Amino acid sequence: MVVLDLEWNRGYDKTPLDEILQIGAVRLDRPGGTIVDTFCVYIRPQVHRRLNRTAKQLPEIQASLQSQMDFQEGYERFLRWCGQDGDFAAWGCDEIDTLNQNAAYWHLPQLCPRTVYDLQTAFSLTLGTMQNLALWWAVDYCRIPEVFDFHNALNDAMYTALVSRWAGEDCLALAAQPRWALRYMLRPFQPQPSRPAGAYPTLSAALNGRGSRRGTCPVCGGELWIQSWDFWDRRAYYTDLHCPDHGHFICRLALSRSADGQWRGLQDIPALTPEVLEDFRKARAGEHYLCRSRGGKRRRARRRRRKETPA
Repeated sequence: MVVLDLEWNRGYDKTPLDEILQIGAVRLDRPGGTIVDTFCVYIRPQVHRRLNRTAKQLPEIQASLQSQMDFQEGYERFLRWCGQDGDFAAWGCDEIDTLNQNAAYWHLPQLCPRTVYDLQTAFSLTLGTMQNLALWWAVDYCRIPEVFDFHNALNDAMYTALVSRWAGEDCLALAAQPRWALRYMLRPFQPQPSRPAGAYPTLSAALNGRGSRRGTCPVCGGELWIQSWDFWDRRAYYTDLHCPDHGHFICRLALSRSADGQWRGLQDIPALTPEVLEDFRKARAGEHYLCRSRGGKRRRARRRRRKETPA
C-alpha cells in the first residue's frame, strides 16, 4: 500500500489549480504495516506566479523553488515508483483528487487506484468520533516522537503511516469507503422486507402516495415521512431516511407501470452493497423530485371550513 502526501500552492490568480510543489510517499507491506520504501520529489512551480501565505511557510519551500524538475517528470517518476500497487492511502480525502487535477491540467494520465483509504477517517473512527483530527494531534496522541518537521510531504506521509498502526482493522475497512457513505454504514441493521406501494394512476401520484412516502426506521420501527426523491434512470428512486435516534439510512423505491396503466412499486431499505452505494451516489448527482406536502389542498380546505364555522 502507498501512503501519499502532497504540498501545493493555491495561487491568487484565476487559474483553478492547486499546483503541487512536493510529492512524498511511503510504501507499506500491508495496511497499518511496516514502511518498506520511500519516495520524494520537489517540483518547480510553473503555473502560479505568486505563493500564497500557506505555501510561503512550508519548511522546504526553497527546495521546490530551486528544483529543476517540472510536474510531468516528477509525476512520471512517482508512477514508476508505485508500479503495480493499486492500494493508496492519505490523511484526508484531497490528495488523490489534487494529484489527478494536476495530471489533467498537464494532459497526463490519471491515477486510478484500486482502493483508497482515508486514514484520517480510520483513526477518527477508532477513537469513536467523526471529527477531522489534525495529523499533528494524532501523532501527539499516539506518542510518536516528532523528529521531523510537519508540512513536508515525505515526513507527513511517514507520520500518517505510523499513525495508521493505531487504527482498528474494521475502521480501516470502513475508511476505504467514501466519507459521505459512512453515515449510512455506521449503524448496522437487520434485513428489512420490501413494502408494496401502489397502485397509482400516474408517476407523480406514485412518488407522492402515502404508501411510497411512509418510511420506517429499521432499528426502532418508528414511522418517518419522506420529503423528496433522487433518481438518475427513473427505474429506482432514492432518499436519505433520517431517524432522530438512530441516524441515516438509504431508502429505495422501485416503480414500474403495469399492463393496466397503473404504477406499482416496492419500497425497501437495501443492504449496503457497493452497487447500492454507487446507485445512490448517481441518484444524488442526478435529478431531484420534491414531494407535495402531506394533506395538500384537501387539508387546507378542511382548515378553512373550520375557521368559517360559527362558534
